[in-house]
Amino acid sequence: MFNYHNLNDIEFEELCKDIMEKLLNTGLRIFAKGRDGGVDLTDSTVTHKIVVQVKHYINSKFSDLITTLKKEVGKVNSLKPNQYYICCGMNLTDSNISEIYSIFSNYMDSDRNIITLKEVDEFLQKPENSDIVRKHYKLWLYASNILSEIYNQDIFIDCESLLSDVNEECKYFVQTASYEECLKCLENNRIIMMIGAPGVGKTVTSKMLIFYFASQEFRVRYTTNGDISNVKRSLSGNSDLKEIVLLDDCLGQHYFNMKDSQENELMSLIKYIKMNPNKMLILNSRITVYNEAKERSEGFGIFLQGDKIKIHTINMDLTSPVEKAKIFYNHLVFKNVPKEYYNNIRKDKNYLKIVNHLNYTPRIIEYITNSSRYITVPPENYSNYILETLLHPDDIWKNEFERRLQNIDRAFMSTLYSLTDTSIECEILKICFNHRLSQMNDIDNTVNNYELTLARLNESIVSIFDNKGKKQIGVMNPSINDYLKSVFEKNILELSAVRKAILYYIQLERCYSNNELEEILKKNVMDGSILNVQFNDDIEKENFIISKVCQYEVKNELYKSMIIQYLNNGYDISHKGLLSKNRVVTSLSEEPLCSFYNFTELVCNKDIVNNIFSVMTFEELIDTVNTINKFLQLNTSALKWFVPLCANCISAALDAQIDSIEVSSYCENYDIRDVVEQHTSRNEWDFEFDQDGAVDTIEQFLEEDIKDDLKEMIADLPMTIRDKLDIESKSIDGKRTEIEGVIESFLEPDFDYDDYRDNHSGSGSTNKGDFDIIDAIFDRD
Repeated sequence: MFNYHNLNDIEFEELCKDIMEKLLNTGLRIFAKGRDGGVDLTDSTVTHKIVVQVKHYINSKFSDLITTLKKEVGKVNSLKPNQYYICCGMNLTDSNISEIYSIFSNYMDSDRNIITLKEVDEFLQKPENSDIVRKHYKLWLYASNILSEIYNQDIFIDCESLLSDVNEECKYFVQTASYEECLKCLENNRIIMMIGAPGVGKTVTSKMLIFYFASQEFRVRYTTNGDISNVKRSLSGNSDLKEIVLLDDCLGQHYFNMKDSQENELMSLIKYIKMNPNKMLILNSRITVYNEAKERSEGFGIFLQGDKIKIHTINMDLTSPVEKAKIFYNHLVFKNVPKEYYNNIRKDKNYLKIVNHLNYTPRIIEYITNSSRYITVPPENYSNYILETLLHPDDIWKNEFERRLQNIDRAFMSTLYSLTDTSIECEILKICFNHRLSQMNDIDNTVNNYELTLARLNESIVSIFDNKGKKQIGVMNPSINDYLKSVFEKNILELSAVRKAILYYIQLERCYSNNELEEILKKNVMDGSILNVQFNDDIEKENFIISKVCQYEVKNELYKSMIIQYLNNGYDISHKGLLSKNRVVTSLSEEPLCSFYNFTELVCNKDIVNNIFSVMTFEELIDTVNTINKFLQLNTSALKWFVPLCANCISAALDAQIDSIEVSSYCENYDIRDVVEQHTSRNEWDFEFDQDGAVDTIEQFLEEDIKDDLKEMIADLPMTIRDKLDIESKSIDGKRTEIEGVIESFLEPDFDYDDYRDNHSGSGSTNKGDFDIIDAIFDRD
């Protein structure tokens, strides 16, 4: 049996409406309010030939149900329906059913007009009714056991921040027309970018889409930090394995801050997904950042406007008032807003003013239904408080910070913002916050200020979650970061106080403009004070400092031992925006650094050279071999080990290069249509496509092109090394499945998303039927 206890009364009523419409093969409409907690459905608000009464009562006793039903007799007698049905959210005994039937027998063919929870479940378990189950997300979400599998690393890979508050978010989510559009688009196109203003529901819609596809056996990859290269590397090479990627705030949280390399990685990821039918991609971005991306990056803008990505705009003006009402109601119910506050919402139908307000967003609804907020307002002023908040949405966090937080709380939040847009380890925040407090006056240091402040702010402004055994902390709501960003931009004194307390490099990056940061870094690297700055770990620190030493051409004895250690380690984190190890080697090979850091002596060490080679890509390796070779030309003893070492490393890199080649990038240059036509035979009545033949043809193209490219790439190597490489013997086996994916992607029928949106998009206008439904949602005890 499905878990109906997760459905609130509204959700159960809508479920029963869908079931009865299918059973009776007729459309039904809400026509009356039910102060008893029930709702009436009818085929016609004029004739009332069919009337259905829905009774939630999932957690109630039969005595409560029968008492309520007896009160319905007068209404039913006045309507005189041909058929009266009762849908009940509890299991009934035979005697229970008989008792109900005896009351309404004049309007029922039989006691089969009384539908119990057991019968509801039996109906929904039938395969032909799976469309109703899918429509009601809580049914399939809980039935799929996906929520109980959220820490299963075979399904959700590195998704801790995605999963940290999912159980709460599921309660408030409403399956809107926008969600349905996105779902339909993903099923047909496999790639979608959702854009919209802050707080309209992009992230939560993305998450619920993720859970739907996870229930369909897709593995999930998730990131909010823009580390697209890691996400792409994590995708399985098995094209048969179903995988879906969610890139949240993919273009930046406040402004377009992607580097050129990240743009290329994103475009490469999109191409990869497009060519692999079992892969999907969800991106979301604020509409302002999206528009800025198109303006600032011409190539990226052209790419976004192509047909590779379907753009869906979540616009609250097109979200129906009924959907807004359901979102509002869910927050009121599941956050246990007290009855006296709820009654003020109902008074004079104040809920209509709220759900139809121009500034309505789910984020504001989340804010005003938080107990720490409404408890400061008298119940009789609750609606006025909500409307005032809607009227001045930009002041939400300004009022919170200026009127409700202590100065130590504000210092805590500024410190948190100086460290992250998303989340940071609690221990790092604790160190930085305590350092900030040490510079503040009038602080009582006899108490644990970190723990006390965290206790005050937890679950109202910040939240904590576990990430692989380490506690992380972040703001509860992205709009908090919007406010803190304005603090950093406008409150010079607070920004100055944060800057004085900087311990970590990320704080430098977030507290200074690009030009300011460059000047500070250059000074700190030149005088060695950069060694006192904290990083996430020693490897990141070492890579960062050596990269900057080379960039600024710094000669300092402090860095000599670090350079040797750097060249010997097996790491390269160039994707962090630093110089790659290849570029570092190139810089060290040139003056003024070459002589000062004894580069010639370093590259005469076989172990150091081997370690340098071990972390390089094929192209980087070719370049680095040529660089070092120049220094060893007169060193006969070194050449004896250098040439075979280079040949072995390059040969292994060739194999790795072939394995990593993206078939899709080559196939973009092939006329797939022509290949398909060549391998399709037709007669008068039918046609036959020889897929294996088409794959063979493309595989031959691929092998020739790959080997030609590899030969060109090694052409500049010294002859002594090049002669030891045999590219012709290299195999490109293992690419057939990817080629099949390219062909299948080409053969996928086009889905006209724009036509679908025209026919299915919601409307923000309110009609009479909407008013009835909204009244039925709120006007209940």
